[in-house]
Amino acid sequence: MVESFANKVTSFLICNKTINDEEYDLYLYAFETLIAFIVNISAILFIGYVLNRLSETILFLVCYCPIRQFTGGYHADNYKKCLIVFISIYITNIYLVNILSYKKLDFIIIILMFLSYIGICYLAPLEHRNKPLSKKERINYKRITICLIGVVFLFSIIGINFKLTYEHSLYAASVIIWIFIMLNLGIIKSKRG
Repeated sequence: MVESFANKVTSFLICNKTINDEEYDLYLYAFETLIAFIVNISAILFIGYVLNRLSETILFLVCYCPIRQFTGGYHADNYKKCLIVFISIYITNIYLVNILSYKKLDFIIIILMFLSYIGICYLAPLEHRNKPLSKKERINYKRITICLIGVVFLFSIIGINFKLTYEHSLYAASVIIWIFIMLNLGIIKSKRG
């Protein structure tokens, strides 16, 4: 579906001479990425809305998406699997955060977040086989990653102490944990070839 729609848009632009034939692959990839991103975000926002967790969902996405862009990690082999994995992650996240929040086991999230923070600082960025990074890019991505997760970490640690921001802080903390999990899954996948 994603590939088909991206192909139609790119072909339409070529037919109207908006882009050159030589730019087809570049635009096709860009449209595929954009469409997949919109589908994924829309699905997660819909789930958040249905489960009455829209503000937590927006916070999760605002933290997760930029950090994931710079850390890398596991990538599904196709857009359908990507959507299924992302939905699974988010539904699991809602379930686990609800349990830990209800039982007031926030110390578990804090410990996991701290360990994940250290792990991310050590592992990130993880290159994708189709997008190798130069040494300068790796250094830059690592700096950006450390800054972004540092902000989320501080928000989580501070916010967990206030009733108004408690639950949102747990969602922000869970982002760091999921990013670390995705990095480890990416390493496992790359070792399998």
